[in-house]
Amino acid sequence: MGNSLDDHEIRPVDLMKTCMELHDKDLLLFDQAEFSSVNCPACESDSKSTLLEKKKFHFVKCKNCSTVYVDPRPSEESVNNFYKASKFMDFWAKIFDETENIRKEKIFKPRVNEVLNLLNEFGITDFDRLIDVGSGHGWFCELIKKEKSKSEIIAIEPSPALAEKCRKIKDIIVLESTIQQYNKTENTDVIVNFEVINLLHNPRNFLKSCFKILKKDGVIILSTPNYMGLDIQILKQKSDYITPTFLNIFNINSIKILLKSIGFKKIQIKTPGLMDVKIVLNKLKSDEIKKENYPFFNMLLEQNNERLIDDFQELLQKYNMSSHMLIIAQK
Repeated sequence: MGNSLDDHEIRPVDLMKTCMELHDKDLLLFDQAEFSSVNCPACESDSKSTLLEKKKFHFVKCKNCSTVYVDPRPSEESVNNFYKASKFMDFWAKIFDETENIRKEKIFKPRVNEVLNLLNEFGITDFDRLIDVGSGHGWFCELIKKEKSKSEIIAIEPSPALAEKCRKIKDIIVLESTIQQYNKTENTDVIVNFEVINLLHNPRNFLKSCFKILKKDGVIILSTPNYMGLDIQILKQKSDYITPTFLNIFNINSIKILLKSIGFKKIQIKTPGLMDVKIVLNKLKSDEIKKENYPFFNMLLEQNNERLIDDFQELLQKYNMSSHMLIIAQK
């Protein structure tokens, strides 16, 4: 596999058009009159500047740690109700079903290998229990169970429909719940969650719950967008990561601040993203951005050199400049 992935492979254009139409309609489920202001979700500073408005949601930037976040924002209850009632989320699940094979091959199998490599770097070659929080379709649990057949693998998924999909996977435990409702303490070696904390009203409380559950020297591995990554910085308001449902967009520095404040002691961050360059190129192809405003990327588009694109993406990975962060933190 190369160092890049075309986002259209996992987000087919025709399906995404319908999905985003549903997304915009579903945003009306929120009553903005009930929104409340919050401090920075990373460093808790109340010093912020207005960044932009998108679909009537206001994004601000923390003056202390540069975290970008929606403010004011819906309550935790409103966010939970949105995901329960959202037609957009139902359709998003359909996109996952349609792209299952390529997602498993190009995202989830490499993700399992990356997680196992990170654990090895932290001296963890075997573990008794791993919890995947927000496990979605359960594909990570399915694949990690094949690699660690003797370990207990738990999928925690609050969505009834997705929890039911997880129950079809052999030899894993499925809890239709949230991590905050999991009433065990210090009984877990590894917690993973992928693209979850960017969606949460209060990511600090979520991470505190994870910390409480981990054994001493246990680790959490999570992924989330990196605001300082290439495609977000190039596309800015046109970036699909700048969307009302992404309430928190951290960066390498700010996610460290958050994790350290909770008590995690050893933190390592990589940006192994595969799609930054092709996301920008696809925006050019679709005329969502004007070619004359992005001459460098237009040159890449015209050259159509896959090796060059792969090499460019590899540089972003090497120097932590991709918009996809993968973090491991030890208790």
